[in-house]
Amino acid sequence: MFENIIFANDFIQIILEEEQIFIKVLKKDYPIQALNEILIEFPRISITNFVALKSALMNCLSSPIKIGELKPKLELLVSSDKMLAQGYIRLTQNEFNECNKKQLVGEIIDLAVNKEISFGIDIQRVIDDLKPMEKFDVAIGTVPIPGEDASVTMYEVKKTEPLLYQDGKVNHYELNLINKIEKGDWLGERIDPKDGVSGTNIFGEEIEATLGRQEKLRYDKATVDAIYDIDKGITTLIAKRTGAVVYDQDAISVSNFIEITGDVSFNTGNIDFDGFVDIKKSVDDNFSVRAINDIQILGDMGVGGVDFIESKQGNIYIRGGIAGKNKARIICRGDLYTKFAADCTIECEGTVNIGYYAMNCNIIAKEVILESAASKIIGGNIEAMVKVEVGELGSKAGVPTRILIHGFNRTKLKEEYDLMGLSIERTKEKIEALKKSLSRFKGEAINVEEQTKYEALEKEYLDAKNSLTTLYDQRKRYISYLHAKGEGEVKVKRIIYPGAVIRMREEVLHIREVRTIQTSYYIDEGQIKED
Repeated sequence: MFENIIFANDFIQIILEEEQIFIKVLKKDYPIQALNEILIEFPRISITNFVALKSALMNCLSSPIKIGELKPKLELLVSSDKMLAQGYIRLTQNEFNECNKKQLVGEIIDLAVNKEISFGIDIQRVIDDLKPMEKFDVAIGTVPIPGEDASVTMYEVKKTEPLLYQDGKVNHYELNLINKIEKGDWLGERIDPKDGVSGTNIFGEEIEATLGRQEKLRYDKATVDAIYDIDKGITTLIAKRTGAVVYDQDAISVSNFIEITGDVSFNTGNIDFDGFVDIKKSVDDNFSVRAINDIQILGDMGVGGVDFIESKQGNIYIRGGIAGKNKARIICRGDLYTKFAADCTIECEGTVNIGYYAMNCNIIAKEVILESAASKIIGGNIEAMVKVEVGELGSKAGVPTRILIHGFNRTKLKEEYDLMGLSIERTKEKIEALKKSLSRFKGEAINVEEQTKYEALEKEYLDAKNSLTTLYDQRKRYISYLHAKGEGEVKVKRIIYPGAVIRMREEVLHIREVRTIQTSYYIDEGQIKED
């Protein structure tokens, strides 16, 4: 025994006995680093007992001490998922250069066959990648391809953005406030998820592909129908009734909607409606229109001496303008859009957007914006919390024109805006986390035990998305407010005439001479400043 000495010098002997590695120490003070350098020439030796090795070297133990084992020249390593087999050759570079490569490849393939590996072996790849002391691929399985997730396309609600343009000598102020659809109109569709492509592991076993994830269609079942085409695998949403498309908690629905094809007059009576109102022509003098949601009046002539037009929760669009005859009142919770306004009262919790001019009007709003450079405010009283913007203020005739800016606390508004940004980021993170949690469920195909948890997660997800939409809307308004100079601004783009009076909080400025350059008046540190 212990006669198969594979290395020896004046200090040590390394002995191979029945695939085990032993060491004899002949002299003291043999450094372990020197032994490590020797072992480089013996790549098959694996040290498994470092404590015994260190003790033998320190104590000069002359009897054979087991310190390791002899690893095989060739080894085939199989991954835990059975998708990859890699070869490993324990030879020095010189040994590798001198060996028969063809025989070596044959031995590697034999190892694969003995392990019952039957798929994904590429002999040419083995030949090309063959090298000592590094892993190389011998067999690679085919990864299954997951099925495509269901795809959902929904009706897109158009943004509320007025368009000003001139066609010949006629100025136009165009906007689409209500997204009207007819009964049976398309509202969205879902294409079913696709089957995946199965894979194969290196043992030839089929790996089933996962079906794509189903997406839930969110819609109001009272106003929207879902029709499934089994041959095409497509679910189509259609309107059960004519109405206005709205999204509530991310679910599409068709809201109450009334369309007046002519005028609001003695033929129709006053309108008081729980929903959206679409008037194709006008509203006769002394008549009124009240609605919960948006109101749009599309006649080219606009409205005259109406009693009132009121939207309790929405916006108002009057395409042709308002010639109020000192009696019309326009009231809305949201924003107002109109081509012009004259001799009327406007009370708006949002922004009043006027295309071309406001003449002898009493207006109260957060902001009053006349975007056109040629726009005018002549006469009347304009009250805004944040900003008034117009092309010309006052008139050559010196008609008294009063602007009152109540102002706002910029520091507080900026703090609220910054907090809003943090809330948006946190809400987005929450939505992503909830989306991942929901993705563990296969859409609508979930078992009874999971149903309660799924519904709670889905409600939380929809609430978070609704909160995010609200935060984005609020931030958009705050951005507009913060764009105002100081803590309240009057911006005149072209001309300001004598007779105009600008009051900001307790400060009053009387305009006594014509100014023909763009000027901004703003309140800062309690004083009116000019830019």
